[in-house]
Amino acid sequence: MPAGFSHIELVGDKVRLRPIREGDATNAYRLVVDEAVLANLAWDGPANEAEIVDTYQRWATEMKAGEGCHLAIELPDVAGLIGCIDVRFPRHPRQADIGYWLGVPYWNRGYMTEAVRLVCYLSFKYLDAARAYATVFVGNIGSRRVLGKNGFSLDGTLRSHVYKRGKFLDSWFMTLLRSEWEASQQQFTPRYEDIVAAEGK
Repeated sequence: MPAGFSHIELVGDKVRLRPIREGDATNAYRLVVDEAVLANLAWDGPANEAEIVDTYQRWATEMKAGEGCHLAIELPDVAGLIGCIDVRFPRHPRQADIGYWLGVPYWNRGYMTEAVRLVCYLSFKYLDAARAYATVFVGNIGSRRVLGKNGFSLDGTLRSHVYKRGKFLDSWFMTLLRSEWEASQQQFTPRYEDIVAAEGK
């Protein structure tokens, strides 16, 4: 990731993205341990709420250091995490790896579609991404549809990509290029944005 941030806030019509905080752990634990959510994650889930607290403390440090943006998804006018979305650059510079989950009570309302749209805006406008990508387990039609609505294309299938619960699972590899995002930007800008670089960045 090119630079660290002390604060990120992006607001659309349906959701707000802001930095994950330690206080989000209770909501996150309650929502993420749902089997319907865990089944679609490469991660097997937390052992307990304390594990999430530790992770969220570390993520706050990583964001300021420029090692990743881990953001809470919440409703614009209601405080409280309903899901999580993050963008990282783990393998190659300017290649934004996007991952996300959303609590089951908030599915099928367009929340994740807009969250992905906002994080793509962050990636291309502020993080100098040349390409954004996401992997989705084969068969996860809902998540593939979210990416498709944001202009992502299917590049192919990664066979035996993730080992989960005793078996290898295939993943769809979805990408969005900067040129494709720029061509679509006349149709979308956040209602509000507040991006503050970390000191010294």
